Amino acid sequence: MNAEGEIIADCNDCHTTPKYRPTAQVLRDDCSRCHSTAVAGLTPVNHIQTRDRAKGGGIRPDPVLAKDFATVTRDMVHVPGGPFVLGDDSRHPDEGPMQEWTVDEFWLDRLEVTNDDYHRYTVATGRPAPSHWKGSLPPDAIGSHPVTYVSWYDARDYCAWRGKRLPTEFEWEKAARGTDGLKFPWGDIFDAKLGNSPQSGIGHTTPVGSFPKGASPYGAMDMAGNVWEWTDSWYRPYPGNQRSNPNYGEVYRIVRGGSWYDCEFYKCGISAPTFNRGFFIPNTQNDTFGFRCAVAPPAGASGSVRPKKP
Repeated sequence: MNAEGEIIADCNDCHTTPKYRPTAQVLRDDCSRCHSTAVAGLTPVNHIQTRDRAKGGGIRPDPVLAKDFATVTRDMVHVPGGPFVLGDDSRHPDEGPMQEWTVDEFWLDRLEVTNDDYHRYTVATGRPAPSHWKGSLPPDAIGSHPVTYVSWYDARDYCAWRGKRLPTEFEWEKAARGTDGLKFPWGDIFDAKLGNSPQSGIGHTTPVGSFPKGASPYGAMDMAGNVWEWTDSWYRPYPGNQRSNPNYGEVYRIVRGGSWYDCEFYKCGISAPTFNRGFFIPNTQNDTFGFRCAVAPPAGASGSVRPKKP
């Protein structure tokens, strides 16, 4: 959007109706919160990566960190397999229909991946550091904060190095809301004191785990606010959803959980609910996107089967 309030045509290459409704109040520099290098102008080429890169990152698991399942699942929460309530029918069309869904058991990082965690990865693998670090080191003040300025590819490769993977959006949602269909990880009533959301007024990321009373039913922290979290899922309609959407397909990856900041360029509503779905080009990097990792039981373990997927 330019200073006269006109929508930049390129915006609609990534964001089309029905979910996003542009306003005429926010200048182009505000778009950079969600669009990486977009301050100088939004162009899709800034975000789109070739499918060759999407096919695999070539990262081998760290032999120490991934030596056995007990080590891999250290500081992870266990989410039992079984049904849960997926979606919601009260807001955006892509969030429904609400239905019972089933995933197999898995483990999810209790905390979001921090800058210090990611620094150990860049040292071990030689991968580039996030753009906001001072050279190859994260600033001391944010070592315990969630890492940001990481693309979906960066998140995928870090999880592989840890002997893990990104969670699907269905796994993420069950871990966030439990089996009772909670609207927020802590319950059905929003409370700005239980997470680092825009409504909390903090204005930046906070150390992971800073809101223990806002934990999910399984004990995962910061699943509402702090940073949006990449998942392994493409942006597709849920089974039974009859509303057409030109953005569905294998172009955008799902992010979940909301962040400390929500731009006002899109009238999306509050982003903290457990069923809220965001979708972005996988190469997007900004100060509001991070991630955590998941892992399934070892092959052949009791009760281990493939998760149900749409």
